[in-house]
Amino acid sequence: MGKIVFTSYISHGAPTSLVERTSIHGVYEKIGKTLTERGVDTIIVSSPHYFTQGQFEIEAREEIPCIQDYYGFPEELYRFSYNGLNNVPLAEQILDAAVGRGLNAAGSRSWGLDHGAWLPLYFMFPERNVKVVPVSMTSASPAEHIRFGEAIRAAADRVEGTFAVIGTGSPVHRLDLIRYGYYGDEKFEPGARFDEKLIETIASGDQAKITSIAEDNASLFRSAAPEGRLNPLYTALGASDMKSFVGTTILHEFMYFGVSLVATILSGESRVIAPLVGGA
Repeated sequence: MGKIVFTSYISHGAPTSLVERTSIHGVYEKIGKTLTERGVDTIIVSSPHYFTQGQFEIEAREEIPCIQDYYGFPEELYRFSYNGLNNVPLAEQILDAAVGRGLNAAGSRSWGLDHGAWLPLYFMFPERNVKVVPVSMTSASPAEHIRFGEAIRAAADRVEGTFAVIGTGSPVHRLDLIRYGYYGDEKFEPGARFDEKLIETIASGDQAKITSIAEDNASLFRSAAPEGRLNPLYTALGASDMKSFVGTTILHEFMYFGVSLVATILSGESRVIAPLVGGA
């Protein structure tokens, strides 16, 4: 019935990204425009800020409120918000598929769209013309998040619609090193090396190597301190169609010295991918 036509891992940046224009904003807008043109009607989003202990959650309410989960920032940032409408049948099918695969999962009526989810959507879909299904990440293993992503893919096959899956977060997330407002060439070098390794590994399309990157590069992983331990990436990877895997990073930059921003296309139909990577 339905189908996932696009999966990706995209950084959401700091709340200050709402008012500080950088290269990633153009990527958000291009992705949103392309997905809209290709008929995508629902985004399944996994944010590192939607963390649940012990079980996966799928937000099940029809109306999803904006959560401004950031504190101590300039007052102007609290004037931005982004509410959403859920695709309830899809959310229900994701729960059924997850439980059917032996995952500990539950529906939720207490979360919403945290800034890890709504900040990219704010620029991708300013007209709010898509539905959104927020799903959580947990402290479970990368393999469990892959299985959760597979459940999302199975659920999409059961519901009418055209879907995209987006995992968000920064591969380098050293908040202790942040230099607010800095966009110069200097960057946290161990983090930059980890990013290079991650981008290279994703490009290989080897799912086992991608999910073992923390163990295979333990020192760099600790130095980079990836947001959410990359679990939203693993969920999106599990939802990917490996027959149409791309693994192409279309943007990589640093903000504030200690945080990296990436936009990586994992898989998708060629008619969706081509405009994003420069094709016709």
